[in-house]
Amino acid sequence: MENTIILQSNIKNGPISTRKDFYPEGMSSDEIKKDLYERRMKLGQEYGFDGRKMMIPVQKSLKERCKYPDGKYVVLNDCPEVYRDDVDLWDYDYDTDIMVMKQGLDGVMMGYPSADCPVIIMQDRKTKTLAFAHCSADCIDRELPMMIADSLNQVSNTKDEDILVYVGPMASSKNYAYNNYPKWATNDKIWKYCIKEKNGLFYIDLRRAIIMELALRNIQYGNVEISNIDTITDPAYYSNHATYQGAVNKNGRILVGALFLNDKDMVKTYGVKFR
Repeated sequence: MENTIILQSNIKNGPISTRKDFYPEGMSSDEIKKDLYERRMKLGQEYGFDGRKMMIPVQKSLKERCKYPDGKYVVLNDCPEVYRDDVDLWDYDYDTDIMVMKQGLDGVMMGYPSADCPVIIMQDRKTKTLAFAHCSADCIDRELPMMIADSLNQVSNTKDEDILVYVGPMASSKNYAYNNYPKWATNDKIWKYCIKEKNGLFYIDLRRAIIMELALRNIQYGNVEISNIDTITDPAYYSNHATYQGAVNKNGRILVGALFLNDKDMVKTYGVKFR
């Protein structure tokens, strides 16, 4: 992806969230906000942009997400606050499923805190428009990956063959298991191939489910790049599933996002630069 860089933090950057249970007991809300602000600024510096220019959508519950069965997106280029130098975009929340950004809005990162659930970023190779969503298993159930492609089509008249895809770190099917068949798994055409029972546990294959949905949306597999990081077992990444199993050091959120930068400003660290 031209003039595009994927930001992907890990545990060494600390939790990209202000949830109190991610921090040492006794830290006040103000101390947590200050700590996160300093780490955001450092993270932005490493990637070559102002750390205040991180745009994060509202993190909705499962019940709230069901309000938007057809997907809901916002185009950041139409939001006046992203052009102001005197605001911290972290404080601006959008109640949306999908975030879209057209080329020309340099230095503004759209991202999502995550732990186990993949963040999916798509780009129209011709117009360079980016679209992004946090795709938890219940969102995959309602085919949100397809809706990301739909948003590109609606905003930039994108053709399927022109869509490039990056799928961020996620829980692997080898380790991501439920004791019971999950209630959110209602989409039988997907999950009958992607949930397998073994020894009384139900193993969830998010990777395969995403590939199936992209194929149903006619997105070419050669245009898809999928992270091979298993957040449950990789010590450099936070994981909800591992935390529930007692790994307290895995309690937190990484940040996966995307932004436009001029080539001369790109900083190559541990991030991913799209082809």
